[in-house]
Amino acid sequence: MKLLLNHGNIENEINDRLQELKTLTAFGYGKKVAAEIGECVAKIHSCDFAQSKLPLYDVRWVMDLVCEHQTCEFKDDIIAALEFMSKAECYHPMGTVDLEGKHFMAWDIDESRWQNEYGSGHIGRFMWDMAAIISHANDPSFSDAFLEGYIHHGGKVPTLLSLYANIYYVQVAGAARANDFESVKQSTKEITEQRIFKTELISDETLSRLGMDVC
Repeated sequence: MKLLLNHGNIENEINDRLQELKTLTAFGYGKKVAAEIGECVAKIHSCDFAQSKLPLYDVRWVMDLVCEHQTCEFKDDIIAALEFMSKAECYHPMGTVDLEGKHFMAWDIDESRWQNEYGSGHIGRFMWDMAAIISHANDPSFSDAFLEGYIHHGGKVPTLLSLYANIYYVQVAGAARANDFESVKQSTKEITEQRIFKTELISDETLSRLGMDVC
């Protein structure tokens, strides 16, 4: 069941969950903690933000970040890769892909930490938030436990393509914030020239065990 904004307790609910995340990760990101993080984030994503006025972070926001950098020599390639990944993740043979960016995002990509509180947060697609958390942890064993905890406790199951696309968005956003586009040069080239995206953040064993669809 979704928690609706007009219930009046949404701000307290989000703030309590964010405090829980900060407490959980105070001493590291082990597998048990990863599963508990997945559960907590799934509960945050269950809240209904359809009418929220919080800032929206999505692939268009990432493109705007990239465009601000006039000196990036392969800026056009990055934009092309972002556009390709965006179009690719929108494809679904059953037409059921979730394109709504109406979930509170627990991870603050601007500050590389959990959001401080409801009022300073932003919204986006649930897959962006998952990708940001997985990218930050940078550990396949964390990804395995996190995804299992998230899915087991009611979180939507992302497709592999959408999750990979959002990992790329997150990485490009981080590169733009740091003004270090070399970190995404190779992956950008693979997307624009070979139409592939590789990441070791999620193991084949995880994908097989959790039964994640490709698209």
